[in-house]
Amino acid sequence: MISNKKHIIFDWNGTLVDDAWIFVDILNQLLMSRNLRAITLGEYKNLFCFPIKSFYQELEFDISKKSFAQLEKEFVNEYNQRMFKPKLFDDVLTVLKHFKKRGLSLSILSASNEKILVKLINHYSLTKYFDYIVGVNNYGANGKIESGHNLLKKINQTNDQIIMVGDTDYDYDISLNLQIDCILIANGHQSLNKLKLKTNNIVDCLERMIN
Repeated sequence: MISNKKHIIFDWNGTLVDDAWIFVDILNQLLMSRNLRAITLGEYKNLFCFPIKSFYQELEFDISKKSFAQLEKEFVNEYNQRMFKPKLFDDVLTVLKHFKKRGLSLSILSASNEKILVKLINHYSLTKYFDYIVGVNNYGANGKIESGHNLLKKINQTNDQIIMVGDTDYDYDISLNLQIDCILIANGHQSLNKLKLKTNNIVDCLERMIN
């Protein structure tokens, strides 16, 4: 799947950085402050989906306009305080170095706010590996498809030479919209069973892409 590619577009959260547990911690803080039931990491991975509002509804949050805006604000404020705590997955540097050595160009496409995303990539000393680092201009994880189309215009390759690597069914849907291939990683924000509903092109960790 990778052998004939010249450019790889990586998702960020749950693909390169192991941060699902932080999301669960923050969500449980929000849930318990509203007298709602806390969730486990396993439950989170089975329920997590886009759009985020639908996911919040599954957790029984009030998603009326004012309440949802408050939830987003609280989540972002808490995340901004903790965003440097997660670690990269153990195989990230090995994989990035491998593909760069092979002459592939790399990018990041994320539903994270682009300003925060750039800070994070720099914090983990990964900036040098990527030609483009692309996020969205909001804090609600909206606009990743549009950002993806803008990214494709910058990448000097045909679509059949580009592949996307992500950890959610949403990444797979985006790849279809962009008309590029996709590999999903089953150790991020969604469970293997949830990913299997979309595709069988799944590996359990990044390193499987090079072995």
